Amino acid sequence: MCLACVTGATGPAQQAGAAPSGCAACGQAAPGPGRCPNPWCQRADRGWSVAFAVAVHAGPLRRVLVDYKYRRQQRWAPVLARLVAGWLEVHQPWVEDFDVIVPVPAYLGPGARRGWDPVAELASHVAGLVGPLWEVATGTVVKTAETPAMTGRSRLARLALAEGPLRAALAVPDPARVAGARVLVLDDVLTEGSTLREMARCLRRAGATEVAGLALSRPTVAGWRRDWSR
Repeated sequence: MCLACVTGATGPAQQAGAAPSGCAACGQAAPGPGRCPNPWCQRADRGWSVAFAVAVHAGPLRRVLVDYKYRRQQRWAPVLARLVAGWLEVHQPWVEDFDVIVPVPAYLGPGARRGWDPVAELASHVAGLVGPLWEVATGTVVKTAETPAMTGRSRLARLALAEGPLRAALAVPDPARVAGARVLVLDDVLTEGSTLREMARCLRRAGATEVAGLALSRPTVAGWRRDWSR
């Protein structure tokens, strides 16, 4: 699995060497004329400036992410990290001004659903591939309590969980690490941006001047619209 293969399914906006295009906020190419179907892209309070994705959440990449995240097949971490690092290299002119890459944290304390943090492990491999161009700062944002899973829930349910339990659980232990910084938030899947919004809110309150997102994958517009109809 290589960058050229997984980005080939996402259309011209994400082809290797091309500038991210489509919606100015999320880069998603709409299936027809009109505004981006992602409601966050029209909201001034979304907190994040732009959200990038390496590829569509489909095919082999989706299967690998499911095996990695839910079946703990950790051998995929270096492979996925190379996809992220490759995307960063190809699109360096668009992301080189970000000071630090911060992974979305998992909760590992009592009552945790998982005994490991898949995005943090991914970030540790990314760090070995992109330094010294970007600092990867695992632990900059921590999750202090377990929150209900968002997978399979409607847009309104995800929004309620994000603004409630997730918001209460996120914290920046050392705000000096992000004060005045432009932060790129790393995640495995970008659905519509509710989790990214809470990460941006937390980081901005700690002093970050800009927050953007970079996910390994995102659903298609058709998949988003099925969710938003509920």
